Parts: sequence; C-alpha cells; structure tokens
Amino acid sequence: MVNKNLWESTKSLLLVLNYTNESSLKEYRKSLDQVLDKSHVKKLTVVVILPKEVNKDALPPHFLIYYHSPNDFSMWGKLKDVLLLQELEKKFDMLLWIGSKEHKILDTIRQTACSKKIGVNCSDNSFFDVTISSQNEQPNELLNYVITTINKIERYE
Repeated sequence: MVNKNLWESTKSLLLVLNYTNESSLKEYRKSLDQVLDKSHVKKLTVVVILPKEVNKDALPPHFLIYYHSPNDFSMWGKLKDVLLLQELEKKFDMLLWIGSKEHKILDTIRQTACSKKIGVNCSDNSFFDVTISSQNEQPNELLNYVITTINKIERYE
C-alpha cells in the first residue's frame, strides 16, 4: 500500500469559485499560477459563477476559465454552454468548490466524475468529502491555506 497526500495525487483539478469582482478574479488567477507551478496538476478547469447582472462577455477570456451565468440554463434547467458541458463530462481527480454552493450549476457538477470533492467555506457538507473553513477571503492566502490543509490528508492506494 502506497500513501501519498491528497494534493500530491491530484493530476486533474476542477475549480469552481464565485465571482465577486474583477480584481478578485485576477488575484485568483495569479494565485492559481503560483500554486499550480509547484504541483502535480496537469489539467485544470475553472468555472467562475457569475451573478446575473455581470456580463460575461466583458470579462477577460482565458482558455481554462468557463464563465457561468444563471442565463446559461434553458427553461427546463439544462445547461446551454456546450463547451462547458463537454468539459464536465471528463473525469477529475479533485473538485475544489470555493464559496457558496447555492447555484444551479451544482446539479450539473454533481454528475461530473470527481474522485475527491472538497468544499471551501460552504455551509452544507452533504455533497463534499471534505469541507474546509477559512476566515481569510484573500485569494492568495485562501488558496495557500487550502493547499496546506489538503497536503495533510493522506490517500492510500
């Protein structure tokens, strides 16, 4: 039996975070670059949940980021973003959900194959394998705290 920590064994990561403002999003991108440079993660997909009033076309495009709005659902509750749907059909080693999970996209992500599901600052832990709480909302410090905590969780294979 080989044991590695949970972060070391993560090769593919699905990150879902709530949009607060553009400067916070830039900080998350910068912090992610720093954290992932020192990791084993080879595949990253980021879903940014936008409030209804934010125009996703006005945000800076990035090939790893899918901006998601409540307007991206049909009348019947189906996700209309075909590219995001294709991405969510893939398997991920870890789902890292940061912030509130009170969004329609949660039902779609529940169907995504993720080996480990980690919720950060989520009120309900019924969906996640592990929940982590942090008082610090600064993207760099929050991500570093989460990675440090995940590093302490051992995975046995």
